[in-house]
Amino acid sequence: MSAPLLEVADLTIGFRAYGTQRRILHGVSLTVGEGERVSLIGQSGSGKTVTMRTIIGTLPMPPGVVEGGAIRYDGRSLLDLSRQERNRLKGTGISIILQDPMLSFNPVLTVGRQMDDIVRFADIREGRTRPRAERRAHIVETLWKVQLPEGDRILGSYPMMLSGGMRQRVLIGMALLNKPRLLIADEPGTALDVTTQAEILALLNRLVAEEGLSLLLITHNLGVVREMADRVYVMEKGRIVEEGTRATVFANPVHPYTRRLMEAVPPLYGLGVRTVTNLRESRAPAIEADGAGKAFLTRGGWFNQVTGRFQAVNDVSLKIMPGDIFGIAGESGSGKTTLAKMMLGLIKPTSGILEVEGRAVSALAGTEEFRKLIQIVYQNPGSSLNPRRTVADQLAVPLKFTGHETAGIGRRIGELLEMVDLPADYANMYPHELSGGQKQRVAIARALSVRPRILVLDEPTSALDVLVQSTVIDLLHRLREELDLTYVFISHDLSLMRNFCNRVAVMLRGEVVEQGAVAEIFDAPRHPYTRALLSAIPVISEQEEALKPQVTKQERAAVLATSTALGGH
Repeated sequence: MSAPLLEVADLTIGFRAYGTQRRILHGVSLTVGEGERVSLIGQSGSGKTVTMRTIIGTLPMPPGVVEGGAIRYDGRSLLDLSRQERNRLKGTGISIILQDPMLSFNPVLTVGRQMDDIVRFADIREGRTRPRAERRAHIVETLWKVQLPEGDRILGSYPMMLSGGMRQRVLIGMALLNKPRLLIADEPGTALDVTTQAEILALLNRLVAEEGLSLLLITHNLGVVREMADRVYVMEKGRIVEEGTRATVFANPVHPYTRRLMEAVPPLYGLGVRTVTNLRESRAPAIEADGAGKAFLTRGGWFNQVTGRFQAVNDVSLKIMPGDIFGIAGESGSGKTTLAKMMLGLIKPTSGILEVEGRAVSALAGTEEFRKLIQIVYQNPGSSLNPRRTVADQLAVPLKFTGHETAGIGRRIGELLEMVDLPADYANMYPHELSGGQKQRVAIARALSVRPRILVLDEPTSALDVLVQSTVIDLLHRLREELDLTYVFISHDLSLMRNFCNRVAVMLRGEVVEQGAVAEIFDAPRHPYTRALLSAIPVISEQEEALKPQVTKQERAAVLATSTALGGH
């Protein structure tokens, strides 16, 4: 057998802090062969990112310390190279695609300027000189490879002017500009909706085959791993606990940790699907929309005059009953978040009726009574929590604004922490001292502090790995039963929605195209868009794959056209 392109051998990494050194990686070994697709999986904190950053040379040293081991790329020892030699290798030998495209771009420079800088600096390092027109032609050709034919428009755009799918494609194009041999993809589809993610993964597979690339995929999405990887490494607490071919690991996982990861993935179909019911018999809806719509005026020109009208939500009618876990599904730009903001009274509908517990939201919005009635849990707890305030301070804010007596606030904070299964001494901690799951529990506790009857859950687990997601979902189920809550669950994770909700509505271009009981929608979807969404979900077994809806080429083409109109690609 030929030598692997990348070889990590017995890598041991420690971190120094406050006079002590803590070991993070414990003898990690893995290989990536020529043209091979290898996946490194594990939950947050398992050591995946430290391994990746050590390979590409961006791990800060200190505080990071290489205690032992070696990293070899194409036979060269990377740890023995100088900083200049490592920098020369980036982009030409090894390229990386990061999880969040927006963090990889400079927001004040055009895409063309940023891509040209990559090519120009590589030319300088290699002692080459190419005219600007030649560099631009090379960039446009690369954009064609990542299925972005409108090169001139994209190169003249700023990152914020592109959709999430377009930004991810541009990022892949940037990684390919200087013809690397090894591509490292760090959660390349996590921030994207399901159909866009499917297109990005298909694109990566095609590029690996056509460009002769090797791929190291770092992810906690096991469905993606099953579709992408030839071989799999499983990492837990800085150690490789299992490795093997994709078929072997998925068909017969050996290590208990691997089996726990598999069991935590919510199934889309099959015997393991969790059935959720609403046992309450109330006839009056908690939330009712009748022809509700929201239009935004677009403005431009020297005097900021009205230039058009964008219908974000159009003629939505639905009833959410007390005790429901009502899912709202759809791609980015489908109107889910706008509808949720209308329910929360943050924006006013421009047409139709929207009521909460029989009263118009427009009449209740902004009142203390409404704040006690409905609250929201946001997608990213790291962004929704104030990094400069302790947990106690953050839980106390809504209590102070809703008339709680100062003497009882401390006791209520203790009750809230116990309610979300956090120790009482966490009250004095700051967000950066908490894990992602713990931060989300604090966010849930804050939303529950004023004893609402309705919670809007806006992608509450999308930033969490599968094991932490499972514990947060179990917590939400328990709280619903104990506190008699109604949930509005907004997500593009349809596998999770299948196992968490009892009813669901599917949105497309601001309209509800299908709604009903979960089993009805998932087992017999009527609308082509719903079938296409379900068919694009990566699953972890052949049995589930066989049960997914079959979508014709015409239906898939129609959905892709719709996604393009929504800005998904």
